[in-house]
Order: sequence, then structure tokens, then C-alpha cells
Amino acid sequence: MDRILSKIEGNIKTKGFKKLLIDFYSYLKVMNRSNLTVRWYMDDSIAFLKWVEKNGKRDIERVGKNDLRDFLAFHLTRGLKRRSAARKVSAIKAFFRYLVKAEVIQKSEIVTMENPKLEKRLPEIVSVKEMQEIFSRAFGNSRNDVRDSSILAFLYSTGARISEVAGVNWEDIDFRNGLVRLYGKGKKERVVPIGEFAITMLRRLYDLSVEQTGPVFVNAKGERLSIRQVRNIVYKSVKKAAVSSRISPHTLRHSFATHLIEKGADIRMVQEMLGHAKLSTTQIYTHVARGRLKEVYNRYHPHA
Repeated sequence: MDRILSKIEGNIKTKGFKKLLIDFYSYLKVMNRSNLTVRWYMDDSIAFLKWVEKNGKRDIERVGKNDLRDFLAFHLTRGLKRRSAARKVSAIKAFFRYLVKAEVIQKSEIVTMENPKLEKRLPEIVSVKEMQEIFSRAFGNSRNDVRDSSILAFLYSTGARISEVAGVNWEDIDFRNGLVRLYGKGKKERVVPIGEFAITMLRRLYDLSVEQTGPVFVNAKGERLSIRQVRNIVYKSVKKAAVSSRISPHTLRHSFATHLIEKGADIRMVQEMLGHAKLSTTQIYTHVARGRLKEVYNRYHPHA
């Protein structure tokens, strides 16, 4: 039997709750949600209804936000992280939205309940010195080496998302003016500058490429690299350079933004280059830059 169905059968006693969970599971599959999303929604919804049952409720219409608050409080006192609590709320809200949509219930106060506020985590970044070490140690002159160094240079020079790097075509790059057209979330287009170092690397890659149209970053067969392949190239290159930090493509995006703000770049310009819809998303980098400023002050100032 399917793992999710077995879990419903093994954890839920109320017939009505079982049917609702099985129907929700079928709905998620019909909607073609990813396996990870389905597992997450179902596991959290099953856990919540199991909790509701234990507390004496058998009627779904009587389940409200106080039940969900008590459920979260129980888990938070046992060490559940706020980020995980927010994930549980999202999953359970999705279940109750489905119940309203399927007209099982008329409305639910759970649907409009706010998610728990998350603790803000500052993004990890790479120092300028570490970036210099990576580029000085990691690469040779083969086509793959030039491709790999171009990927790192492109990520750090433009602040692009990994999906944008994987999707870039030669036609998107304006070598003369040092610009690139990127297609972000929702196919939203933006044009950002590329630094001189990255342009130089890309010119070398262009000269070595069999096809000088279509995808920029390709494998040995000339096929576009997948997001996973680009990520693996970044990890491999960092390992090759023997840099102690664990650096991901997103670390390079964070570093791009932080280094610009440290050097006095206007935050709205950084927002535009990153393709952020809201300025508040970009403002996290001012906190990182401020934190690094204090760190440098404390380390070097004699009165710190």
C-alpha cells in the first residue's frame, strides 16, 4: 500500500477524517504537486488531525484556530523550530483551503490564520579575499575549466539566481556594453551589468564554443546544463580551490549584494539587479553589511 495511505490508516481512527485526508491526497496528485510537497502537506495534516482526535474532536467543522495554536504550542515547547512551525501552518492551511474549495465546509478560520513570525537569519557570504583565492586556484585552461570559472564569475558578477545562470543564452549577453538579460521568477526580465572579469571569462568560453548561439553553459554533448549540474560545478570548484567555506550558488548571490552595499551602492539599484519585487527583501543585506562593519571594528580598533 502507498506510504501516505498506510500512514492515514495507522494514525487516524475517525472515518470522516480518514476520508477527508484520502480525498486531499488524491486532489494533490491530480494537481500534479511535487512529491516533496505532497509528503509535507500530508504528513502535517495527518499529524494535526491525529492531535485533534486525541483532544476529543471528531467533527471537522468544529476544528478551529485555537486547535491549531494548541497543536503548535505543544510542539514548540518540545523544541520545534519556528521555521518548521511555519511550514506546518502552511500545510494545514492548504488542507483547510481544499475543504472549503471542495465544499466540505463552508468556511474555516484556519485559512485566514497568520503564519508564525520567523527568526531572521542573516545570509552567509564569502569574503572578497576568498573569492580571489577561488579564482586564482581552481581553474585550468581546458574548455570545461573555462566554463566552470565562467559560471562562478557570472554568479558573483551579476548576483543571478542559479536558474537564471542555467537559462542564459549567448543572445542575452551584450559583450560590447557589458550587460546581460536575465529571466527571473515568473519570466520577469531584467538587464544587469557584468563585471570586466566575468566578460573576459565569457569571451574565452565563447571562442572555445562549438555553438555560439543558444545556451551558454553546456555539457560535453552541447546540451544546456541543468540547475543541479550548475550547483555541482560550484561545489566542485570551491572544493578544488581548497577554500574552507561551504559556498553555494546562492552564497555568491548574497555576497554580490553585500559587497555592493559595503562599497556604498544604492539599495534600490541592488534591488533592481537582484530582481527583488520588494525592497524589504533586499534590506537584509544592509544588516549583513552593518554586522560585518562591527566585526571589523571590534577586531581592529584599539578602543573596541
